[in-house]
Amino acid sequence: METNTYSLIKLQKNSGEINFNSLLNSYCREFSNWSRYQGIPRYDQPLADYLKLTGHELHLRFDFSEFGFEVFAPLKHYAESGRHVFNFPVIERNLNTDEIRPIDALRFMELIVLSAKDEFSGINAELVKSRLLNSIDNLTKYQEYFNRTGKLVNKEYMSFIEAEQSLALGHNSHPLTKGRMGFKNDEELLKYSPETAGEFQLAYFLVAPDQVTEKNAEGFEITGTFKKELLNAVPETHQVRELLDRHPGWKVLPMHPWEAGYLLNQPEVKEMEKEGLLYSLGNWGPLYTPTSSVRTVYNRESDWMYKFSLHVKITNSERVNLVRELHRGYDVSRLLKTDLGKSLKKEFPEIEFITDPAFFAVSYKGKVIDGFNTSIRHNKFKGEAADKNVTLLAALCQDGLLGENPRMANIIRQAAKHKNKPVDQVAINWFKQYLHICVGPVIGIFNKYGMAFEFHQQNVMVELDSQNFPAKLYFRDNQGFFFREGKAEELAKYLPGIADESGSIVPEAYIFPKYTYYLLINNLLGIVNALGCNGLADERTLIDLIYLEFKQFEESDTTGFVDYVINSRSWEVKGNLLTNLYNIDEASAPIDNPAIYRDYPNPLNKYFFCDNLIKPKVGEVIYSRYFPKEDITISLRSFDVDRDLEMVHDWFNQEHAKPIWKMDGPIRDLETFYRTLIPSDHSHSIIGEINGEPTFTIEPYWPMRDTVGAYYEALATDYGAHLLIAPTDKNKKFSFCIGQMIMDLVFMNPVVGKCIGEAAVESRAMHIFVTRLGFRFQRIIKMPTKDANLTFCYREWYWEKFPESKDVALLGQVAGI
Repeated sequence: METNTYSLIKLQKNSGEINFNSLLNSYCREFSNWSRYQGIPRYDQPLADYLKLTGHELHLRFDFSEFGFEVFAPLKHYAESGRHVFNFPVIERNLNTDEIRPIDALRFMELIVLSAKDEFSGINAELVKSRLLNSIDNLTKYQEYFNRTGKLVNKEYMSFIEAEQSLALGHNSHPLTKGRMGFKNDEELLKYSPETAGEFQLAYFLVAPDQVTEKNAEGFEITGTFKKELLNAVPETHQVRELLDRHPGWKVLPMHPWEAGYLLNQPEVKEMEKEGLLYSLGNWGPLYTPTSSVRTVYNRESDWMYKFSLHVKITNSERVNLVRELHRGYDVSRLLKTDLGKSLKKEFPEIEFITDPAFFAVSYKGKVIDGFNTSIRHNKFKGEAADKNVTLLAALCQDGLLGENPRMANIIRQAAKHKNKPVDQVAINWFKQYLHICVGPVIGIFNKYGMAFEFHQQNVMVELDSQNFPAKLYFRDNQGFFFREGKAEELAKYLPGIADESGSIVPEAYIFPKYTYYLLINNLLGIVNALGCNGLADERTLIDLIYLEFKQFEESDTTGFVDYVINSRSWEVKGNLLTNLYNIDEASAPIDNPAIYRDYPNPLNKYFFCDNLIKPKVGEVIYSRYFPKEDITISLRSFDVDRDLEMVHDWFNQEHAKPIWKMDGPIRDLETFYRTLIPSDHSHSIIGEINGEPTFTIEPYWPMRDTVGAYYEALATDYGAHLLIAPTDKNKKFSFCIGQMIMDLVFMNPVVGKCIGEAAVESRAMHIFVTRLGFRFQRIIKMPTKDANLTFCYREWYWEKFPESKDVALLGQVAGI
């Protein structure tokens, strides 16, 4: 495959757009002042003139109007999975002057800082911008490397280390996708980065034994192994041997060479050298190369991988191993050697745990020097095993690099050739296979063995079979293990004191949101996104498959986790952007608050999304019914901005509508409202006609996305509707017939469970109206703009009042309405 040649200017532009794409997605996850904007406006001439030139008709609109600005980002792919793909340029409009200009990631970050400063005081704007610039600059350097060498990141087959070092674009929903602050110059950056396949010898220290803590679940002193390896590398006459001979009981410790240099400049290390408690032995032995985490290093002939501490700020954190995390790896390694661990491995062979059985740490005057903290990992990819087609999930889910197809696309399309089946069918089957080897085992392990783990893209590796289908999953990074309180006593029987040092037994309520973020948002939806944005499969279809996969375990799950996953209105998403803005270093933050989390709409609720109510087709009659007593025919059709805007603007500016709807005002503002409402997932607008004359508007809404859903125990099958009848003449209103039309429309959709109402408490007439339709009062709810009577109506209640509507609804279902 031929690699395109890019100029430096084009690489810099590309890097800025890649990081901007990630920044926009981070913002969308963590803030709510954005919406989709559809079409070219008629009453906003400056914006219309610009958008006509671009040819883009679907944007995300970011509302910074409080500060006099709005931003429009053209959408290349709107993702149900939550990670969108944008076209460029992104534009900013000054609302005071109507000036429109393209902006870059730095300007957007300025607007973010401006918007977030009230909620998050103390943001250091210059530090935030410098980190963003660092990420963009590093991304340019890595792309230069790939462009210059012709190295591909999208091959169908890749060895373990090739896949590890192929994550060229970084975390695609992180605002600092390639942030690496700490490396002093380009030479260090390129030498110690996985993207550039840097190689280096390990540095070694000789430390007095009283200053060293080491543990090894394998039953032998790991430092003894290091000493043998060092002796094999050091010439017979070298002074290092003399030091080793002089201190036969001292500990030999390998270290990342960059971190070794950092440590030698620390006051406590200098004191240890001065007191003769520590010696720097220099760099020795075979060459190691970094894996995707930067600080974990690999040699295909070594028994071990080393996860070093590294005082480089990679994305949000200086990557320092905490003592409690070292103990987690040690504890899990021991646990998996017990009968419980053996049973787990036998019952769930689909997931293999790559353990970190050993660690060491160095203390001085009773205080741990965190730069020495190192976790020792079994190298499962030694020798011939190095050539397994095992890929880091994050790399498998990344976008294409330098104009090449993404690896996921190549893998699926080649699999389709192997099986002689359509690409979309193979993509769906591929995903089903992944769900099969992932979801059931994860839930089973959590239920039976009480074990949870940070099952995100960076910690999960997928082994592909000869047909390119997922055959097995590997989980690494034992620092990310947790055990649920409900299994604490049972775990202690197998391994007494299992959490004494690690603090790894935590309440289920703490685990659920974190586990959901790692497993669902980061892992499964990351795959959905990779398949969806590359046109390999429909995202809604894939998300429905996730729902069904979890649903089958709802009855057997004893923890409540599955119920949380499939029935919650919202989950929690890790706020990588806010964590950066607030300058939180996750590695050193308290265990109970390592990062900022934000509410995130549960995508699995989309299984119950009613397109007929929220996304009806424009230009077609949705539903029509003749009322013989009144001798009228009422028809419903989807709102058409170009056809209906002026009419509903008049309606909203009538005196009886103003106090209830509060949507009177300039038509330009109303057009913005509708151009963001129509493509939304929370509501829609439907025009009602009586004998062909438009007289009312209905706004069906879905509480799982609408504001009201946050104020009661909303279900994904709940739907509601708002109503505005334009005529004030009682002889033209036909309110009760219109009410029946609303209820017919809602209940002819089988996915609907109940219809809800939330009329203002003071609106007695509306309360009487909905009660006549079959609604029953539940309670008063306090919303931001009103106190409301929460009312419910089920099909049976409505049909009890209006038996003839049952036949209407059933006919509608048969017709596919």
